[in-house]
Amino acid sequence: MSSKVSSPLSGENAATAVASPWPPQWVGHWRANPERLAWVVILVSFVIFVALFITVPLTISYTIRYLPVSQSARFDPATNGVLLYANPKAAEAIAITGPRDKIVAGNVIVADREAAQGVLNLISDEEANEVLGSLQLYAGSQLQIIRLSRPFFKTWSAEPYQAHLQLDSGQARVFTNSGNARPLAVQLDTPHGSIRFAAGSYQISVENERTDVTVVAGQATLWHDNGQTINIYAGARAWMSAAEVAKETAPAQQNLIRNGNFTPPVSDVWQPYQNAEGSIVPSTVDFVQQEGRKVAYFIHQSDENRHNEVGITQVIDRKVDVYRNLFLQLDVNLLFQNLPGAGYVNTEFPLRFEIDYTDEYGKDLKWGYGFYYRDPEPPGPSEVVGGEKIRQAQWHTYRSPNLVDLLGREGTRPSRINSIRIYASGWNYQSMVSEVYLFAE
Repeated sequence: MSSKVSSPLSGENAATAVASPWPPQWVGHWRANPERLAWVVILVSFVIFVALFITVPLTISYTIRYLPVSQSARFDPATNGVLLYANPKAAEAIAITGPRDKIVAGNVIVADREAAQGVLNLISDEEANEVLGSLQLYAGSQLQIIRLSRPFFKTWSAEPYQAHLQLDSGQARVFTNSGNARPLAVQLDTPHGSIRFAAGSYQISVENERTDVTVVAGQATLWHDNGQTINIYAGARAWMSAAEVAKETAPAQQNLIRNGNFTPPVSDVWQPYQNAEGSIVPSTVDFVQQEGRKVAYFIHQSDENRHNEVGITQVIDRKVDVYRNLFLQLDVNLLFQNLPGAGYVNTEFPLRFEIDYTDEYGKDLKWGYGFYYRDPEPPGPSEVVGGEKIRQAQWHTYRSPNLVDLLGREGTRPSRINSIRIYASGWNYQSMVSEVYLFAE
């Protein structure tokens, strides 16, 4: 005898259980309250409508305002020796021997020789027909193009042109011009952080230890990788290293001479030397205090009238391409000289300085200037070349002409200052020098 067991879900209920994804009690609930289901559908649809109503215009507005399109730049080499790499890891380089268009993001420009330099024209405003920004690159520098762009919808967007560059090493000058229609935003990365520039003129030097920025005109902001920032205004400079940013700005003018007032210890930066050419009595240079000053005192006293020389040297080894002005200033006091003028060959001054430099073509040269108080006498030259007469036993302050202009007119504009030498030469002499400065600005 068999018994028949009926399923609790049969007929219409069984069909509903199979067709509906919802639990049976939910289905019954919505069937019992169709108005509530309708309200839920209406509210969900309204939320979706509001979300689309807000996000779609915002998305369109954002796209119109911020959507970028890539730009290209132009590089004009001033000298040979500039190389272009298609990307940072490219093995082969192209020598840039003439103006080159289509410098784009990812390109790397390397000025690999002492004489190599050129100008990168960043962004051109087609409507105004002008270059809105440029970067002058000097020898020994490496520059990477990160991004050059403008708004895609130029008519409806007020966003600036964008130039994002990376200076890995060397020196550069940045010039930005806001223009009449659209400004240019320039960001320059270095191994120590980032620099953002307003319209103006700037000098940047990147070495292993730190990045130096001088603002000639405008305003720049240094952003360190650790979050520290500092604003720099016209006529000031600041720096950042791998560890920190300068706490405050300094005047734009800086002295390239170390310990020019001869404060002890002196021998760590000034190196004495002498050349007596067989004289029995040696020449000496002492660092002493005279009349409240700390001075370098050059002395030779002997019965012999024989040429001798004594001096001090300092290694400077600083690139000066970015500087517009370079002045040497020092105080001189000539106590005694027995060889008239500058000697018989016009080179024996009781005190003279000489700057050893490398010019923009990579040639090592020297420039110097001397001082005397005794007029020339026969049989020597009738006038002194490369020096000036000053009063005996009286402090005289000498400030050179702008060496950038002076040497530039002779076709030997300085690119690097290698060293300075201050010395006395002749027969017998006593002379002093103090407060030595080489101002760069």
